[in-house]
Amino acid sequence: MEKTLSRSTERERQYGIQIGYRTLSIRVDERELPQKPKKSKDPADAIAAIDVHLIPSDQVYTRYSCHPTVGLEAAAVQRKLKLDGKNIISPPPTKYWLKALNYVFGGFNFLMWIAFVVTILSYKPLGQPPAAFNLGVAMLLMIVITVSATFYALVDWNASRIMKSIKSLIAEEASVIRDGQQQLISANEIVVGDIVVLSTGERVPADLRIVQMSSDLKFDRSLLTGESDMVPGSLDSTADNALETRNLALTSTFVTQGTCHGVVFATGDRTVMGRLVSMSGDTKFKLTTIQKEIWFFTKVISTVALSLFCLSLLLFGVWLRTSYPGYDTVSTAIVNSIGCLTAFVPQGLPVCVALSLTVIARRMAKRHVLVKNLATIETLGCISVLCSDKTGTLTAGKMAVESVAFLDVVYNAKDFIAGITNTSSSTPVAASASSASQTGSPSPTTASSNAVHVLHTIARLCNGAKFASSQDSSTNEKPIQNSECMIKGDPTDTAILRFATSLSAVDSMARENVAKYAKAFEIPFNSKNKWMMTVVRDASITAEVDEVGGAGIEKKESRQYEQEVIERHEGTWMFVKGAPDILFPACGTVMLSDGSVVPFGQAEREKLGAMQNEWSSGGQRVLVLCRKPLPLFKSSLPPSDLEESLYKDLHSLTIVGLVGIRDPPREDVPSAIEVIRRAGVRVFMVTGDFKLTAVAIARQVGIVTQQRIDTVADVRSSALAGKFPPGTIPAPLLKPSSDDPIRSLVLTGEDVASLTPHDWDIILSHYTELVFARTTPDQKMRIVESIKARGDNTVAVTGDGVNDAPALKAADIGVAMGSGSDVAKEAAALVLLKNDFASIPVAIEMGRLVFDNLKKVTLYLMPVGSYTEFMAVLSNVLLGMQIPLSSYLQVCFSITNDVVMSISLMHEKAEADLMLRKPRNARTDRLTDWRLFFQIYLFIGLMAWPCAMSMWFIYMRQQGLGFHDVILVYNNWKGGWKGYSADQLQTFVNRGQCIYYVTMVFIQYGSILAIRNRRVSLIHSNPLWGPRRNLFVPVCMIGTALIAVVNLYGPGLQAVFSTTPIPGMFWGPPFAFALGILCMDEARKACVRAWPNSFIAKMAW
Repeated sequence: MEKTLSRSTERERQYGIQIGYRTLSIRVDERELPQKPKKSKDPADAIAAIDVHLIPSDQVYTRYSCHPTVGLEAAAVQRKLKLDGKNIISPPPTKYWLKALNYVFGGFNFLMWIAFVVTILSYKPLGQPPAAFNLGVAMLLMIVITVSATFYALVDWNASRIMKSIKSLIAEEASVIRDGQQQLISANEIVVGDIVVLSTGERVPADLRIVQMSSDLKFDRSLLTGESDMVPGSLDSTADNALETRNLALTSTFVTQGTCHGVVFATGDRTVMGRLVSMSGDTKFKLTTIQKEIWFFTKVISTVALSLFCLSLLLFGVWLRTSYPGYDTVSTAIVNSIGCLTAFVPQGLPVCVALSLTVIARRMAKRHVLVKNLATIETLGCISVLCSDKTGTLTAGKMAVESVAFLDVVYNAKDFIAGITNTSSSTPVAASASSASQTGSPSPTTASSNAVHVLHTIARLCNGAKFASSQDSSTNEKPIQNSECMIKGDPTDTAILRFATSLSAVDSMARENVAKYAKAFEIPFNSKNKWMMTVVRDASITAEVDEVGGAGIEKKESRQYEQEVIERHEGTWMFVKGAPDILFPACGTVMLSDGSVVPFGQAEREKLGAMQNEWSSGGQRVLVLCRKPLPLFKSSLPPSDLEESLYKDLHSLTIVGLVGIRDPPREDVPSAIEVIRRAGVRVFMVTGDFKLTAVAIARQVGIVTQQRIDTVADVRSSALAGKFPPGTIPAPLLKPSSDDPIRSLVLTGEDVASLTPHDWDIILSHYTELVFARTTPDQKMRIVESIKARGDNTVAVTGDGVNDAPALKAADIGVAMGSGSDVAKEAAALVLLKNDFASIPVAIEMGRLVFDNLKKVTLYLMPVGSYTEFMAVLSNVLLGMQIPLSSYLQVCFSITNDVVMSISLMHEKAEADLMLRKPRNARTDRLTDWRLFFQIYLFIGLMAWPCAMSMWFIYMRQQGLGFHDVILVYNNWKGGWKGYSADQLQTFVNRGQCIYYVTMVFIQYGSILAIRNRRVSLIHSNPLWGPRRNLFVPVCMIGTALIAVVNLYGPGLQAVFSTTPIPGMFWGPPFAFALGILCMDEARKACVRAWPNSFIAKMAW
């Protein structure tokens, strides 16, 4: 079985890491720091020796021979790489002996060991004289165990190899400062002394001492500590314990907010994580849904098999041995009872599970889909709700500024830039007459250079994106010729940076205006605030800041002071960029296109609000750009105090303009969502964007199809409240009926925060199309948990950003985009390396196909390989008849013929209706249910074993032994019967057993052709051509026939196992039996198709 490291098993392993982390932390606290680092194998000693967090930042540079702005030189990097090696954490040591034991005794192999031991005992000392047949059966069982164990090991190795090759497609990179330049390098090339630049969403690539940071810096240390709370960063030590201080960034943690620079002080196995991994070699294994199903089935079958084996021996010892002495010897009884073990053990099932997952892994790898645990593929088939983020997931993530507006005029972005290019005065022309008329301007007007420059300055400086080659994005105003120049940052910031840089390229005055400002402080964008703030200072003059007496300035009106600063072109400014609905309440004035400022009253608010709604309804993301003078900016305050003061100053802003950004939907998304919805999966949008923008994109991609969209007020209406009284509907049933009309609902983050459990009951049982807008990460997680708690839903979440990580972790299946943040990819179980949303319906189909094929394998193995074999044993134990199938042929059929044929089922393609069925309920829909057992024991099995048994009786009749001369004979057979000697009777039995075996082999031809399709006729899905072509079927049919020929005609097998050729007439009827079973099943399928609501259809598996 697959044991590749996965998200689910990774979480289990993390428990050991977290315990180890806490243990080390306590042990480090309990000892004093040594004066000199001592070499020790104890991780606590090594971690206790860490003191880099206790020394000042300037001494950190000295200790590790690096420069704050230059970093390391190339020669030093090469020297340290040779000395310390690459920054790679060695995997924990593998306990191969434990793996080997699992291969040898895992699955059904432990039953084979029981059979092997008792068979050896039946040979010696119980066999008097020892029978070569018994020894041969024992050797066959040992071969079975060896082959199974080898196969499990090969599949495990192959699956691990596949996963390693896929994981290598994910390049882990890090941004470092070397030779005075910021460079992007492979994370494993980091050396001690490197200065690493980290931003939101990135994984910490090595152990770092923080030397520069933004005030809002926070880390996710849950991998180490198990605590979900974000840990704020610090420049100074907050604890003597290196594991508890906040001025260290430890390997494999994540930056969830803010930015920082850090000096590397440990790499690879010498990091805290590296030492913990070396300690936590034990990995707890968590079963996935399919593994639980197989384990449940294995327990049931094993219990039944062992019980029948013991019952058979008990009947022999208590009844047959005393009532019919001489009927069976102890040795013969044991060997015949082994049939109870071999008959009930579908040896092919574990093999087919492993093979199926490997086959699917290869298919997924071809689509560049990283599945962290192959066994989780089946869980994809259970998905009933898909919650998708918008930006970067449903949309292409290639944002571009499309619209620009001042209060009195609207521009198309291209025309805005073209106007500056074509006008020496740098005054753009309005987009169109219609646009101008909408904003109240009778004809195309021009914006003053001052308004354009202010807009450009805010767009350029209040921006979290930066050019990958630049050391400082704030000073890099060099015009770019290639619009696709490498930019690192959020897609929204990237779009605005490209827009601002395009303005810089055509307006030298704009470049000069930006270049004179220097960033003094910054509060990056986060999902809760939904805005970004930058404080800049005019570096070209000496502003009266910090030392100025504030009394005189404080007495001035805000607008008066602002006008003075504008006129003098000096001062310190607060630039803010964010969501209009969030920032409008903090604004007091608004700038016109001519550069003048007017009060931001109700009329102005309605005008800009209408503009926002119009753009949002067209699918644009709308941002407002604001500014405010800061005469009393005290840069000497600690970062936390300074940030708090800026929050208090977030009022009386001046609106400069609006920017509309369009992010087109991915081309493959609408068709993919159509397929997903046809499969019975509800698709919800969960985004932090504005409500109207979210709804517009949802309409474009097919998540919302209805004209009427309800709101939270409709949810709480008396009509719905009366339809769904609280507590009347069990949680598993809270989902829309297939007969209900499709209804749409949009909710904002504020709505989500106010929802009661009863509101959730109504929403999830009444609405099919849901859009959640303006949601925070915590609200996204709450949405996922509320959906999981109702309707027996299996929830998948797609996302690419830091804000999606909590929801990805909370989901049953997290799906991250390959271009997304490290945090998102770490939290997800599935990574779409090529950002191909169309891979999601393929993954769902693969998950359903795995379960479907395993169900077919179970149905194929049980009627003949289990039921028919068991009837042979039962007739011997209870009905006093010579066993019609020897234990050798039972074992051989189970582990050769059955396995060979069932392999073809693992390569079956999806049936036509697979993606039209409802999702499987992981809680109630089992691999084996009453419908499957009905098909096994009362349909196919009920036809198979009488056919095989009839061939036995027909052959005996040809020898002059009628029905009553064969059954209920018991010990009369041993001394000669009906004029035949014991040797003649044994020859009849040997040939009859081979006839029974051959009948089983060819009956399976009909079974496999019937089982390949659940409802479609063989005429439309034959294995030789067409959409369901599967050439493994005829190849495996030939293979199983050759195995039968070898068993009957192999000289060595004849000598040891008493097999013998059979008369030619007995080769033909089994094919007729197979055709009969196939025709009966075709008739059953026809009834199901014709009368889908009939009793026969309800019994269909």
